[in-house]
Amino acid sequence: MKDLTLFQTESDLHQKSDIGMYYCGKRIKTLNHTYGPEIRNYYLFVLINEGRATFFHKSGEMKLKNHDMLVMCPGERIHYVANTPWSIQWVGIYGQTVENYMREISVNGDNPIIHIENYHEMSQVLEELYQTSKSRTAYSRCKQIELLYKFFSILLEANQEQSNYDVADSVKTIIDYNFGREITMQEISDTLHLNSAYLSRKFMQKYGIAPKDYLIEKRIAHAKRLLRESDASVMEISASVGYVDQFYFSRIFKKKEGIPPLAYRKKSNK
Repeated sequence: MKDLTLFQTESDLHQKSDIGMYYCGKRIKTLNHTYGPEIRNYYLFVLINEGRATFFHKSGEMKLKNHDMLVMCPGERIHYVANTPWSIQWVGIYGQTVENYMREISVNGDNPIIHIENYHEMSQVLEELYQTSKSRTAYSRCKQIELLYKFFSILLEANQEQSNYDVADSVKTIIDYNFGREITMQEISDTLHLNSAYLSRKFMQKYGIAPKDYLIEKRIAHAKRLLRESDASVMEISASVGYVDQFYFSRIFKKKEGIPPLAYRKKSNK
């Protein structure tokens, strides 16, 4: 007998890509719903629109409620029983991009539930995915990818405060990989969508130094290595560590090391 509360669509092609959708769907007030036990080999995200369920986790029973999202991770056994009429939306996603984003979120087989604060936006994206997936045109496939990225942007934002997301580590990583270009603290703040004062405070708490000063230290340390180990000019070294103005670089270097760059090179080569 057809389940009149179930609506689902599947993508027609599954191929190696950065991100893609296996299928998506929704249930509307399904009675006596049970899922599993099942094990998936991809990520399945289930948003609870309305209802309550008991989730049988390996560590014990957990409760699912309105606006929670259950993340079924690859290789994890999933089993839950709805205790009330069950309204949900879901999407199954694959690809390397999914793996990368999941590493940014504190969601895994041990911690598979997120409470979605911006629920209405998330629900709308899942509904758009469902409606778009009914078509098989090139446009609809591109639109699905756009919506999948939007899905993860909401998920990352929703989970930011609940996760083990470390602002200080993110700032440090950005500086470590980008100190050689003309990066500013405001650019880092904009990249992370965080207030610069909050960002600086969290970095100082963890590393005992302001991020601006850490950036200078990284630049000067690399400049010193180039002065010792290469015959690059001061102008070349300045550009290599993110300073367009070599004279400004020289002033910063002298302030930190007590001597100008060329004097440091001469002293180091003795």
